Amino acid sequence: MKKLFTLCIALLFSCVAMNAQNFIFVDGEGNTIENGATLTMDQVSYKEDFVFNPDGSYEIIQVPMIPLSGVYIKNNSSESQSCKVTYNVTALPNGTFAACCAGNCSNLDSEGTIEKNANADAGKTIDISTETEWVPASDGTTTVKISVQGSKSMLPDSEITVNFVYSSTSIDGIQNNADNKVVARYSINGQLLDAPQKGINILKYADGRIEKVIVK
Repeated sequence: MKKLFTLCIALLFSCVAMNAQNFIFVDGEGNTIENGATLTMDQVSYKEDFVFNPDGSYEIIQVPMIPLSGVYIKNNSSESQSCKVTYNVTALPNGTFAACCAGNCSNLDSEGTIEKNANADAGKTIDISTETEWVPASDGTTTVKISVQGSKSMLPDSEITVNFVYSSTSIDGIQNNADNKVVARYSINGQLLDAPQKGINILKYADGRIEKVIVK
């Protein structure tokens, strides 16, 4: 009985050792982001897209996006290791989500899971922020659970939850600025619309800003 108890204790410590926190999440200054933390990303950036006009020409537009900002994965061990990074998108109300790890990107347009493999030398970080973003088609919140598991771990080393929040009525006070009223509306094919049309609408504002929205 005593030998069995000793064996169980040894196995327990072995499992703990095999699931050491070799990989952790850190911010841009190297500060640890606690395991289980929830982060909110609500800063709007813009990326260029384009739409074709009926005459074959095209127009460049600015599409809003919510990027993952200042989140990295650090190899906290004393040796080079590989790891698996999992993006579990549990809520994606509209638009597309791009998951990128060390420059390797994949997209989702509905809830699902993306897995990426990466390597890091001891004490070095892996960039998971650059180009990881939600491109919304309308207001809402996209929720992504990001976990990292080292090659020597039986379970994820660390996991965080990120809420990407977009509200078109709260961007720089646009809704309170009369100069930013809609002056033209187009279909995705560049056709001028007299009223909102179901599907993708291209809005042109008085200040020259162009935005892509989805009308349901």
